[in-house]
Order: sequence, then C-alpha cells, then structure tokens
Amino acid sequence: MTKLNKYIDSCFSDELKLIVFLSQDDALNNFKINLKNICWDSFIQLIKKHRLVSHVLKNQKTIDVIPHEILNTIKTIHLEQIKKSLLFNRELLKIHKKLTEQNIKHVFFKGSLLSYELYNDIGFRNYRDIDLLVQKESIEKSLSIIKELEYDLHEPKQELTKFQRKINYRISHHYHLQNKYLKTDVELHWNLSNPKSFVSIPTNTVINNRKTLNIHSYVLPYISMPENIVFLAAHGAIHQWYRLFWLKDFSVLISKTESKDLQKAFELSKKLKLNRCFLQACILSECLYNIKMPVFLKSELIGQKLLKIPLKSIATTELKQRNIFGKFKYVFYRLKLKPDFKYYFDLVYRLRTHFSDWELLKLPNSFFFLYYPLRPFLMIFKILKRN
Repeated sequence: MTKLNKYIDSCFSDELKLIVFLSQDDALNNFKINLKNICWDSFIQLIKKHRLVSHVLKNQKTIDVIPHEILNTIKTIHLEQIKKSLLFNRELLKIHKKLTEQNIKHVFFKGSLLSYELYNDIGFRNYRDIDLLVQKESIEKSLSIIKELEYDLHEPKQELTKFQRKINYRISHHYHLQNKYLKTDVELHWNLSNPKSFVSIPTNTVINNRKTLNIHSYVLPYISMPENIVFLAAHGAIHQWYRLFWLKDFSVLISKTESKDLQKAFELSKKLKLNRCFLQACILSECLYNIKMPVFLKSELIGQKLLKIPLKSIATTELKQRNIFGKFKYVFYRLKLKPDFKYYFDLVYRLRTHFSDWELLKLPNSFFFLYYPLRPFLMIFKILKRN
C-alpha cells in the first residue's frame, strides 16, 4: 500500500489531491495541501470530470478552503445538478408507471436510486441518464412505451430492421433514448454489460432477485445488494475508474454493508470471475477514501499494473482513452480484469460490426456480410471524420 500511496503522490496534481481530500468523510482534521499551488480553474474542471461537486460542497462547509468566487461557481454547478436530478427522477417515475401498467418486469440501477440508497438524496450524485434493465423478450415493447413518453432513439439513431435488431442484441447491451424536449436520457438495457459475458449475471436473475426502494409514496424495483456491489466494481474497473465518483460511490456502499454481506458479494464476484475487479475496487477505496479492506480479502493478491492503470486514468484530464485508440491501448488491461475465454471471444466478436456502420453505409440484408470485411475501413473513416 505504501508504494501505491507514493505513486498517487507523484502522479496526482495538487488540484486532484484537494478534490480527493474534500470528498473524503474522515480526513478533515488532517489538511496538509498547500493552497498556493492550486489553479482554481483546473480545480473546477476536475470537479466536473469527476462529478464530485456535492461531496466537495459538503466538506467545504467544515474546512473552508475554497475562495469565495470559486465557491459561487461550484454552487451554480451544484444547483444545475439538483434541477437536473429532479427532472430525471420525475421521468423515472413516469417510465416505471407505464411499464408496470403493461406488466413489464424491470429493475433500475445506478442513477437516482443509487443516490438515494447511498446518500438519502436523489440529487446528491451527478448522473447523466436513467438506467433500467428489462428482459430481452420485453425490450421492443418497452422501447415503444418509452417512445410514447416523447423519447427518440439516440443510439442507434435509426430504426433497425428485424435482422439488424437480432445482430444488435449480440453486439450491444442497451438502447439509448433522449427526450426531444427535456433532453433527459434513458438507457434501456437487456444486459448489464457489453459484452454480456463480462458481468454475466442473467437478466432474469437480476430481475427475480430485485429488491425495492421506497421513495416517498413510490415503491421502486432496484438491483439487489450483492449484484449491485459486484456490478459497480466491474463497471468502474472496465472504465479504469476514470471518474472518481464511481469509486466514491463504491467506497460508501461497502462502508454501509455488513461483513457477511460483503463476503456474499465477493463469492458472487469469484463465481463470475470478477474477483480482480472487486479486489481492485476495495484497494483503491482504502487508498483514496480510507475504507478499510474487508478482513477476508487480506490474503488476496492483485498485480500492481491493475492498480496503477486506473490511478493514471483518474489523474488524466484527457478523453483519449475513450476513443478507439485508447481502447486498443488498454486491451490487455481489460483482458486481465476477467480471465475467461468466453469473455475474450466476445470482446473480439463484438468488434466485427456496429450499428454506426449500418448508419454510415446502408446495405440491404442480402449484403449484410460485407459489413464485416469493411469494418476496419469504416472505423478509420469515422475517426478521420471526427478529427
């Protein structure tokens, strides 16, 4: 752990160290950062990237280190976040009501319900969409219902043919919709992850194991505790914990979970071969948020590279890792997260074609096979066009 702390000290900027410090819950009496070195414009940009405005404002009240004019800017950002959260939660309730009326079983995860579970406040987290999981057999009906609430397909942008839908179910894991007036986003999932074999919990299992959260007079279906912990660890790991609020949420969740329930979640992660993701999340939570490692994990081992890559990702302000070159750069990192041949195969298989190719070059179904050899050229064309 000492080596890791030294690495953090060397690769994190003073602005990022201050953000980490202000998003901790138990370190306010140990303030050691030299504020003379802080570039406050960079500080604000990093707060936006890591989506930790609520945490920073909460602890700023106690420690009072942010200049008044910078604090006003952060408060403005926070006010927009709260307004957006109220709007998103209203839409979530509308979607839940419509799906329930049609007897479509569904589960919400992340978003406002995670915010409520962790912080007792639907607006504390800065989330960007409503995530819900529905069995594949009910997806198209669910899609129609959400469209009736004035949502349009955002990804894929065009209506898919029956044949394209069949392919898309195998290479993707959700539809992305956006309300044409409110600009609220919905991700309608048929799997928890892409590829499906990464977080390979069957959708019907997640739905059958669901628990409920009571928000005011509403009883809402929500992902179960062990599956939520395993999913959040895997989700953060696959994204290299690029945004710190994922790690903060995970650290708060495990701090609120009893040891026996944490052990149950770890056993599930081992069954899914996601124990490296779980261990990575726990070690990083201890390093950055002072959440003690569960005793039963003390004997578990993980490579230093699986810890340093996410720390480097947290430290960067660039988005390059999110484009195709970034994905290739960290391909071996993703392979190490889950040692499983089905997962390896699916990572390669889903690269064979993509719905954005179908939008760029429209071919009849009889010539669909041409998308596979054309895939590398279409990828290069899209990159050049984007740049």
